[in-house]
Amino acid sequence: MTTTAPAPTLDSLSGTSLVEAYLRANPETRSYIHATLQGTRNSGDDLVDKHLKPMIDTVYRQIRALVDPGALTVAQARMYIAELAVFARHNAQFLRLAAQQVYGSCPALGHEFDRNFLEEGGEPGKVPAHYILYTRALLADLGLLVNGHVPADETAKLVLQHQVLVNSHMTGLIAGGYYATEGVAVAETEILREITDRYGELTIQASGAELKNLDYYYRLHLDEGHEAAQVGGMSVEEAHIEGLARFIRQSELFHLDLPQASEGFLQIFNAMAHWWTQLAYRARELN
Repeated sequence: MTTTAPAPTLDSLSGTSLVEAYLRANPETRSYIHATLQGTRNSGDDLVDKHLKPMIDTVYRQIRALVDPGALTVAQARMYIAELAVFARHNAQFLRLAAQQVYGSCPALGHEFDRNFLEEGGEPGKVPAHYILYTRALLADLGLLVNGHVPADETAKLVLQHQVLVNSHMTGLIAGGYYATEGVAVAETEILREITDRYGELTIQASGAELKNLDYYYRLHLDEGHEAAQVGGMSVEEAHIEGLARFIRQSELFHLDLPQASEGFLQIFNAMAHWWTQLAYRARELN
């Protein structure tokens, strides 16, 4: 059971992190992760459903509160939009690298990464590459250019950590790291939609469906019935999440090392939570 603790603030996070605070407030999850890393727990279902998913949900609610999209200034919203676009530039190539790294040891996982790569990178004859859709939508709806944006240090660090991960020789590490990446995607997309809506409201007095190109992009990721959804009953992002969760749930079947997967998850989940927190500090300085 997830424990309710006081909502963290940027001031209270000094010297700690959202993930560390969550694990302190939820000793059952902390103990389960410790045991999994030590090889004394081996239920992937319990790890995903009872511990990782609740941690993702709670930490990203806290991230949304730290960002507070509805209170952003134009400069703050623009900063978030530009920084969040950077990882999207590289996600398709990271997926392809991940597929190449794991095919020899786990072809099924390689196939899953390839499927995601084609969706992100633009399969011929289908929906264009997601980064292209997004950056064109920003230009068309908001007149906002993020192409070529030089990332802040915290964003560059996040990209580097993903690059190191997908070049690992450890298949389980890659699986766990990408479960973290995809596991937060729905929450991140929802926060980003609120941020672009805020920017639209402040600059052109338009938001939501009035920003038709951005609205299409967000529905592509989040709507179960969108033309881009390829797995019945799930949005594009939900299918990515569950597709990768399967390999943690059934780690024994796929001969994946569950402690490795837990390590990979923690590396990337901590990195992403840290990234958002640092962006929130940066936004405060712009106020």
